[in-house]
Amino acid sequence: MPVDAPPMREAPRARSAHDLVAQGIGRSILEGEFPVGGTLPGDAELMHRFGVSRTSLREALKTLAAKGLIESKTKVGTRVLDETRWNMFDPDLLTWRLQLGIDRPFLARLFEIRQALEPLAAAAAARYRTEADLVRIRQAWRAMGSEDQTRDGFTSADLAFHRAILDASANPFLQSIGSVIEAALATSFTISSPVEEPEQLAQSSLQHQKVLDAIVAGEPQAASDAMTVVILQGATSARLDYRAAPAVDIEVRLIADAAMLGPTLVQRARALPG
Repeated sequence: MPVDAPPMREAPRARSAHDLVAQGIGRSILEGEFPVGGTLPGDAELMHRFGVSRTSLREALKTLAAKGLIESKTKVGTRVLDETRWNMFDPDLLTWRLQLGIDRPFLARLFEIRQALEPLAAAAAARYRTEADLVRIRQAWRAMGSEDQTRDGFTSADLAFHRAILDASANPFLQSIGSVIEAALATSFTISSPVEEPEQLAQSSLQHQKVLDAIVAGEPQAASDAMTVVILQGATSARLDYRAAPAVDIEVRLIADAAMLGPTLVQRARALPG
């Protein structure tokens, strides 16, 4: 059963014609109106449907191709690619998926990718964070536990906490998963939010504090373990039934024969019980 979810926040900007066309076609692909393996209608039909020029349509198709949704070939047309080709980290793609409603298996996959990457981000943050990073993380944590917190306010504060940790990791690849975290939080909190139960809110605050404390102390393994607990608790609160992704062990090592590159974090998978 699909899970209704609020739209992800978008940066305030004017929507161009080709943005709107890309959204329209993209959502039609996700809805199955334009099925995987099929070809899109011709340019003339799409231009008429969306009331745009050929230039705007072509720009929209380029945008969708960059997201891995479609592929254009001469004399064949524009084909809808298999889902395995879609860039699931793309903010627009996740937004469209949220707008259409997310089923629980898809939400579980969001939590699995968080579980695979966020413990590593927390460990990296413990190693590379700056004082400015710590200020952001503390502010977000305090906002999460503020009195009279609303569901939306808690979601925003929780997202700010996790985004601050991604930024503190100093790793641009980890920083790029912010849209995945936002999608998972926005959807899971429509099912169950800690602000609805004082005991759950206190538990969530304590769990996040352990992540913060480990990052402040510069302890990568403790930060990784604490983040794993936070994510698994979130999945449990969302009543998801899925096999846990591997947790991670974190080590700080010097790169052999390249000490000038400084310490690096090494990730080892280990299965969780159950």
